[in-house]
Amino acid sequence: MKRLAIALAALSSMLALPSPARAQDLKDRFNIRLIAQGMFETEQQAAAAGYGREAQVASPFELGYGDLRAVIDGRRLPGNFDLHLDGRVRISGEFTTAAADQGANQIISRGYLGGREYEVRQAWVRRRGESVDFGLGRIIVPEADALKIDGLRLWWRMAKHWDASIYAGAYPDPYSRSLTSDYTGGFAFAGGVDATYTYDKIWGAFSVNSAYLGGKDDGGPLFGPGNPKTETPRTWITWTDYIRMASWLDLFTDVVFDATGAAGAQLTRLDALFSIRAGKHLTLHAGYDHLSAFAIEMYLTRLLQDRLSYLPGTIENNMIVERTARDEVRGDFDLSFGKMSIFGDGRFRKRALTTLSEDPQFQGVNGQLVMPGLAYDVTAGVRDRGSLAGIRMGLWFTYLADYRSKSSIFGIDLGRSFYDERLSFDLSFLYASTNDASANSPNFPAVGCSIASVATVNAGCYGTRAGAEYETGLTVTAAPSNHWFLFLDYRLVADTSGGFIVPAGNPLMAAVLPQPTVLTHVLLLRLEARY
Repeated sequence: MKRLAIALAALSSMLALPSPARAQDLKDRFNIRLIAQGMFETEQQAAAAGYGREAQVASPFELGYGDLRAVIDGRRLPGNFDLHLDGRVRISGEFTTAAADQGANQIISRGYLGGREYEVRQAWVRRRGESVDFGLGRIIVPEADALKIDGLRLWWRMAKHWDASIYAGAYPDPYSRSLTSDYTGGFAFAGGVDATYTYDKIWGAFSVNSAYLGGKDDGGPLFGPGNPKTETPRTWITWTDYIRMASWLDLFTDVVFDATGAAGAQLTRLDALFSIRAGKHLTLHAGYDHLSAFAIEMYLTRLLQDRLSYLPGTIENNMIVERTARDEVRGDFDLSFGKMSIFGDGRFRKRALTTLSEDPQFQGVNGQLVMPGLAYDVTAGVRDRGSLAGIRMGLWFTYLADYRSKSSIFGIDLGRSFYDERLSFDLSFLYASTNDASANSPNFPAVGCSIASVATVNAGCYGTRAGAEYETGLTVTAAPSNHWFLFLDYRLVADTSGGFIVPAGNPLMAAVLPQPTVLTHVLLLRLEARY
């Protein structure tokens, strides 16, 4: 690691042509993190009475991947340069559309594009001046709703409490996780300006941004031939603010507003959170969130396919890009007594399509949304942070009334740390009972699920599961020194379900039968070296 740091510093000095830094200073100028991570998952099932041997519920395939990530930071390098590199390689199974078209199994573990990943999250150099800084490379702009560009950014410290910047560059696919797919959907360009302010009791930032999207959209609705057109440019405004209104009261707000775009002018996101400190032992939070999700279709063409070749009576896929809006109010409290505390939280959510006409399947009488749009959950529990022999304990219960199902979830946690918290063991157990809205309904269609009618979609296409899950977990963390960190997590999940299935030997009849118990094993390992 020291040799790598010396080599990077030497490269920076050659590029900037300044006076060289002393080798003994390099350890204070460089931070290097190497992270190796892997995951393995497999399933198996036990037979259930009345269920045919040929029926396979558990996946017969094993899933796994390996990640290697490097994060390198250089500060105060010769020539007043800073350096930041953040890249990741994932080794996984490959995915090919041609093989999938022939019915070949495509067993992978990555994003929607499939295959291995060669991701560059950030890679930039920044030169600091008296009042103006200059940056070049792959940059994430947090003030612009985490906009990622391949280009330039110029910072200006214009006053004691105020900074400003301007930035512009190529706009890679925000859904891409590999260099091979960063620009496959078409070329895009984005840029903007921002300002940040920092005072004793208030800080924040605001920005104005635009993106030119030169690719094609998905080609129109699901039914009928499409008519692809160029994506609509997007302009959005952001504002993030934190203010200490009193010694016991804080307010955080985060706003994103779309001024122009495919859906027109609308509020994209609004988060507001009050933090209340009621004495030394009680903390409360109350908040409201609005989120209008959007997807840039030019980046999803590989999923949506080209509907110009649509054949009547056939469906290539059933994916439609629909913009949904969600509103949520929430609150929580934490009442502590020494190392013990009682906590609780609750949320109420409303969800709806932004434009009902985008999908005729969800339109009912008078254009109302067929799919239920209300949900809520409440949680209560107690935790202890080591009152008895240093053992951490937690007990909690959640009731979740989701949009189309109801769940009761119960959890227990036990943990203990050793050697001045350099080694920790945590055990957990979770029980969840879930019932879909259409579970065990006599109106479930006898054969499959059709999208031909709203009634059929509402009755059967959103799940008929009624069952329980039992999850046990073991988590081990170890930090033998300041340079090494190990994280190991193992989960065993037993899934027991009942609901409508097609019995063996009688495919034209559906029945309510117990399905076999599915056991899922998941192992996650993470090893991190820090220098």
